[in-house]
Amino acid sequence: MQRIAITGGVAEGKTTVLQMFAALGATTLSSDAIAATLLHPGTDLWRQVIQEFGQAITTADGLLARERLAQWAFSEVRVRRRLNRLMHPVVVHTLEEQLEALRGSTLLVFVEVPLLVEVALQGWFDGVIVVQATPSLQQRRLLERGLPHLRVRHILQAQLPTRCKVAFADWVVRTHRSLVSVQRQVQRIWRSLTESRGVY
Repeated sequence: MQRIAITGGVAEGKTTVLQMFAALGATTLSSDAIAATLLHPGTDLWRQVIQEFGQAITTADGLLARERLAQWAFSEVRVRRRLNRLMHPVVVHTLEEQLEALRGSTLLVFVEVPLLVEVALQGWFDGVIVVQATPSLQQRRLLERGLPHLRVRHILQAQLPTRCKVAFADWVVRTHRSLVSVQRQVQRIWRSLTESRGVY
């Protein structure tokens, strides 16, 4: 089974690219979706995060106040490191389990892993797709989501620049272009992975 990672920075279109591969018939996974599931109320990780950061990061109905926690983590390096130490091992372990469960049922899987390079997971994969927009477009997209300017600055400053991730790429999908252009880029990668190998 070939494993292809999709990575890049915030607001660069990773999920859109993943969805385009899914629409072409690909099997897909997302580490962000795994993390969201692992943080549901009552899970071990949910309890660990609350124990680490306190009830102030929960809502009245017991849900994790993810926006509040994210704002705190992006504004304070120590908080971000504490959160990453809790989450990364559990997310990586669950991702490994899900990939193993797919073995034998599919020949090709695309996995969205935003922090692929930061946590040195590129060796897990047979190929890496880096999704890249421009910093100004990232900023505009985040502002359009309703985030305040200071929060946007903290988020972008906290992340490894995508240009550093391009060095690990087998393919780069540039998303500052039109959606039609992005679709064509995805289709070219799909054909290169499937037609020559007879995967689909």
